[in-house]
Amino acid sequence: MNRPALPHLSRKARMALVVAAGVVLLAAVLLATFPVGMLRGTAEARLSEKFGAPVHIGALERRDVFSFSPEIEARSVRVGQPAWAGHGDMATIGRLRIRLPILKLLTGTIAPRSIDIDGLSLALIRDADGRTNWGGRRPGGSDSSPPPAIGTVRINDGRFTLKDAKRHLDIAGTIEAKDAKGLAIAAEGQFNGAAAKLGAAARWIQDANGRWPFSAELTSDLLRLRASGTMAAPLDTGHMTMRMAARGTSLKQLDYIIEAGLFGTQAIDLVGTVRRDGSDWFIDKLDGRIGRSTIAATAKILKRDGRTRIDASIDAPRLDFDDLADDAGLAAARAQEARIGPRIFPDTRINLAKMGPTDGVIRITIHQLLVKGGSVFKSLKGQLSLDHRILTLDKAVAQLGRGTMTGRVRVDSRSKIPLLTTELRVEGASFDDFIGQPDMIRGPVRGLVRISGRGDTVRQAFASGNGKIAFVASGGAMNRAAAYVMAQDLGGAIGQKLGDDEAMTPIRCAILAFAAKDGLLTPAPLVIDTAIARARGRGQINLDGERIALAMNGAGSEKPDLKLVDPVKVEGTLSQPTIDFAPPGKKSGGGVFGAVTRSIGAALGLRKDPQRDAPLPKPGTVNCRALAAEALR
Repeated sequence: MNRPALPHLSRKARMALVVAAGVVLLAAVLLATFPVGMLRGTAEARLSEKFGAPVHIGALERRDVFSFSPEIEARSVRVGQPAWAGHGDMATIGRLRIRLPILKLLTGTIAPRSIDIDGLSLALIRDADGRTNWGGRRPGGSDSSPPPAIGTVRINDGRFTLKDAKRHLDIAGTIEAKDAKGLAIAAEGQFNGAAAKLGAAARWIQDANGRWPFSAELTSDLLRLRASGTMAAPLDTGHMTMRMAARGTSLKQLDYIIEAGLFGTQAIDLVGTVRRDGSDWFIDKLDGRIGRSTIAATAKILKRDGRTRIDASIDAPRLDFDDLADDAGLAAARAQEARIGPRIFPDTRINLAKMGPTDGVIRITIHQLLVKGGSVFKSLKGQLSLDHRILTLDKAVAQLGRGTMTGRVRVDSRSKIPLLTTELRVEGASFDDFIGQPDMIRGPVRGLVRISGRGDTVRQAFASGNGKIAFVASGGAMNRAAAYVMAQDLGGAIGQKLGDDEAMTPIRCAILAFAAKDGLLTPAPLVIDTAIARARGRGQINLDGERIALAMNGAGSEKPDLKLVDPVKVEGTLSQPTIDFAPPGKKSGGGVFGAVTRSIGAALGLRKDPQRDAPLPKPGTVNCRALAAEALR
């Protein structure tokens, strides 16, 4: 079959095709021979706008007569400092040669095939707020987009200074690049006031996986940080994978460099594998030591809609909370303890106002808690959740010497003063764990800590707290001599001391319940019922200062031959309680000798017994089950 002949083109159509082809050819010739020197003024204006500082180009010309990838040369280039950074130039270049594909440039793609620089000088500045002179007019002075792809780079006679107030770096050094060997930086100066050296290298040749290797090291007495890895493109620090090793005096020193919001600690020795993908960071593995604590962690830190989202897991074989404070912090804590005395409630800061737009979940497992001097707490695990400045410790399980403490802690920092709320329960514990005197009192204990209070620290929040704190013992035993004292039976106590001083008597129940209002704890009730005595307490505990002012009155099953006329007074602080005997209304009663003297005097009728006619409650009449249930409700 014969194919149909092409339609015959008219003379006008043929002329139109010839003209179109000529226009295309002329455009190509113009592109290949375009005199770039005509664009010098435009280039200066565009670059000045980009950097937010004046840019001057002494000369701009092309070195090829005809090329679609011309080599363009600029001489005597100066980029001034932005107004906030002071006088002088941010950058000067003696001679710059760059080869650019014209066709890609027309589509908005800057992909230089080569860059050749002679005589480079950089004066880089970043202030304490993070503003940079090289970031131009971009918000925050930074850009997470990848740099343009570059074929080869050569830098000869390159020098730079860096004054970075946020990273506490003040260094000066050299920068050079020799084709395939890549970029090399060597500098000396100071890091946070200590002598420091900085070295970095990045190659222009891809590895077997199509990525670009790099390495960097900062060395000083405060911190030694090494990193090596690969980037998705040359100088593309926004897309990289690296292995980091850090040894230093504190996490805070490391934070000056990586800017992750870390705090002062004891000395660190950490190794990790880290990835960055744009604005997102991934800690695939982190192991090491902080002080005498050991940790292992993984984390994802994602940036979404102007907020930071954290998803992390921390597994600590051993942890000492003192390691999470630097020497200055520990010294301040010791000075405060010397001034106000030891305290039970920690001065841990809970104000999250500076956390900003950060949310997330951190799962924590501490296998062994290390506490100087010992502690009832042995291990801890739970899940920390942060959502718009509300921090919640949920699924918390603290292993005690015996038994566990479980529950939930919530810190709401949306107001000026944070609100701390606790709902903690103790099960399977023992008096031994809390009092530490098994020869005086022992037995199983259950407890409840339900407190809500405001403050910038845990201590301040409890000092203003409302709710209840209760500990209940059903069973156990108490020293018989102590039980006679509790029954205000002086003769029985003396007889027991002279006989079997270590003998114990069963405890039916001990209800140590307190109602909290504005930081004041009042008995609700405070009752101890043993086989030979029953006692009830009155008074208060002021959590603002942890001061105790309690008195215990009791009675035995029979009227004593020699009655102890003074109540047992418990005073001092929660961490350093004292026991004394004093008449009502008096602060001191002269200790045991004074109490015995007054009791003998009352027995002889020489002193008045204010409780002579008071009814004597009988031991065993306390409804232990009902009181325990109410206390723990």
